[in-house]
Amino acid sequence: MYWLRFLLALIAGVSSSALRISSTQPVWGGTAQYVGIGIGACFYAVSILIVRYIFKFGEVELKGKHKDITLGGGTFIVVWVMVLVLANSLVNSLVNV
Repeated sequence: MYWLRFLLALIAGVSSSALRISSTQPVWGGTAQYVGIGIGACFYAVSILIVRYIFKFGEVELKGKHKDITLGGGTFIVVWVMVLVLANSLVNSLVNV
């Protein structure tokens, strides 16, 4: 589950960067923060659905109630933000060359 959330965080970070969510001149204007948070939330929701319905992990396998939602959440958030910052830094440095 951690690896799934890690990979989806990578994709979410690159997607947010590709849409220029947090650049100095965002395409989305004043709503850029909300769009970025929405992208992250959508990818996290997809990970929950994958864990529940594709992997079929439940309370017994995960040893607790709502563990399919909470396990790997910190990994997702940290990796997503780090990839977003790194990708934006790379894009901005390539554009300004």
